[in-house]
Amino acid sequence: MTTLTIRSPAAGLVSSLASRIAAAHRAFWLRRAHRRAVWNLAELDDYLLKDIGVARSEIQSLVSDPSADRNRGHEHNVE
Repeated sequence: MTTLTIRSPAAGLVSSLASRIAAAHRAFWLRRAHRRAVWNLAELDDYLLKDIGVARSEIQSLVSDPSADRNRGHEHNVE
């Protein structure tokens, strides 16, 4: 014996709307965290940035892609 489940079109709409709202909520908070990280790093002085190995011009790209190659500009050190 099989069970047949009938969903109304409204249930699909509500489910779709809920998933879109959740995705927008996640995107909002990820973007906010990204902006906060850029802002926090930009607030550091050049000496501190140099100590952690970050040039001021790299802040945006490092926050956007933290898995990027950390040996940028040091290709001659490849073994």
